[in-house]
Order: sequence, then structure tokens, then C-alpha cells
Amino acid sequence: MDPQALEKATISGKRRGFEFKQVAKAEVEAGRDMKADKAECQPVASLAGGYTHIEAVSTEHRSLEPSSAKNATVGSMWLASHSEKNAERVMSELRTSLKKCPDGFKTLGLMYKSVEPLNDPDIGDDALSYRITSVVAKQSVPMTYTVVRKGGVVVTFYGVNMLTPKDSAIPTATIEEQLKQLE
Repeated sequence: MDPQALEKATISGKRRGFEFKQVAKAEVEAGRDMKADKAECQPVASLAGGYTHIEAVSTEHRSLEPSSAKNATVGSMWLASHSEKNAERVMSELRTSLKKCPDGFKTLGLMYKSVEPLNDPDIGDDALSYRITSVVAKQSVPMTYTVVRKGGVVVTFYGVNMLTPKDSAIPTATIEEQLKQLE
């Protein structure tokens, strides 16, 4: 999918309980070169930085802010357009990385102390979900990732909820709303 088509297929505005906002280019670029201290953790580290470990043809990033005061989950999503073969490789290598990297990794001075696979959602052409816990100012911050492949597009959703960490996943209905836009 070329950059214009990808941008057009990416949700913006208020949808499904969140406001999808464009992210400043400088903010997005800051995570591009996240290198893990362990090579087997690189696919997970790249996603923590907002990119797939295999370079995409184009990417679109959005921040997700809850549109209800009752929802304490904040997060982001990004779409990475690949050839279908490369998108399948991203998913396969990410699965391998999740198995080989349970004790976490360090990158750009950040520490991720654990990587825990979760139940894979049954959406898209392929999907997986996991939680990584970063340490920020000696406080553990669990972040839940849901990564979905639809054709050659890899869509990553990331959520954090400091009040109830177990509720940090972006809801499946929100993810499906974005997947519909890719049809």
C-alpha cells in the first residue's frame, strides 16, 4: 500500500471510545533506531520504538486518547505497509523473538524487564498479543501490544493503563474498526 493509500486507510478523529490523533514526525522518528542489547529481542524492541524490524514501504502513526473519563487506557497504533511476504516474515520473526526474549532487554537507556506472550486474538490474517514491562523511574509500567497482519499491512496497537494494568489492551472492537478500513 503506497503512503497516500495507507494514510487514507488510517483512522483519525473520534472512534470507538478513543480519539485517534496524528503524531508529530519528530516524535515518531525518535524510536526508529531502537537497538536491543540482545539480537533475539530486536523484533520486540523495534515495535517498542514504533516500527517493524523489517523496514516498511510506508508507515502511519496515531496516538490513542480515551474519549471517556472512565477509560484510563492510553496508547498508540501504527500501520506498516510491506509486501505480503515481508509482513508474514515480520509476524513469524516476532513470534520467535517473544519465545527467545522472556527476560526482557535494554535499548536507548530503557529497560524492559519482561516479555510475556498473551492469548492471540482471532482477527485479521494473523495476530498475536503480548505484554512487556518497562521500568520508568523505578516503577514498572506494563504495556500490552496487539499486532495484526492484514494482507501486507502490519497494524500494531499498544496500550498502557496505570490504574488497572490488566486493562491496558486496546479493545478488539477498536482494532477491528481499523482493520475494516483496510478492506
